[in-house]
Amino acid sequence: MRALVLSVVMLMSAVAVAQTQEKQRPPPPGQPTGPSQPATPVPGYTTGGPAQQGGGGWDYDDWDVPTGFRRQGRLVVVEREQIIERLARMEENLGRAMERADRNNGRDNRELRDALRRVREEMNGLRQDVNNAPDLRVFRRRPSQPQPPPPPPAPVVQPISEGQLQQLLSSIQKESFGDGKLRVLETAVPTQYFLVPQVLKILQRFSFGDDKLDAVRMLWPRVLDRENAHQLYGAFKFEGEKDQLRNIIGR
Repeated sequence: MRALVLSVVMLMSAVAVAQTQEKQRPPPPGQPTGPSQPATPVPGYTTGGPAQQGGGGWDYDDWDVPTGFRRQGRLVVVEREQIIERLARMEENLGRAMERADRNNGRDNRELRDALRRVREEMNGLRQDVNNAPDLRVFRRRPSQPQPPPPPPAPVVQPISEGQLQQLLSSIQKESFGDGKLRVLETAVPTQYFLVPQVLKILQRFSFGDDKLDAVRMLWPRVLDRENAHQLYGAFKFEGEKDQLRNIIGR
């Protein structure tokens, strides 16, 4: 009996010493020390620390788990073979202790035998969990939320081509009166852009200053090189017309 108790005490002491050594084992290089310091995350599982701790926003919940595996705590990385080997040694020691307890028939031995049996059951459950644990390589980071497509590039704005300009000038020239010429111009303006020299060519197709001013009013919102607006004053003879032009182009 004394030998049995001594064996159990030695086994429990060995487990306690192993746990103490595990707690006191110095951390690997780069691992923070101290009870309040968080553990260094596993490389590849982190991108800077949890968002709630001011990090880059990674979280263990960002990882998908295999089908049928239900995670109930924090994920860690262990070597399966090492855990199985240690469990085997513990089970061997427990088996020896239970054999000694079976050779005795006292009440205390029955209670001790029941306690050892419960320990073995826990060890068997732990072994099963370790054996069924998925390999680390089957874990994959969940894909990030799909990003909205980039906005389409801004269309390249080009002034009216020379060929299209000549066609427009020809259509304007066919009209006899200013109102007709303006109607033709009005149909072309919404779909084209113009340069100041092109505007001057269009104004030459008009005979009266008022018609020219109306043409500038149509064309000015579609003019690309407004820095050359001063050239438009040459298309007008009278100061009153030039004053109205200044109000239109703001220069």
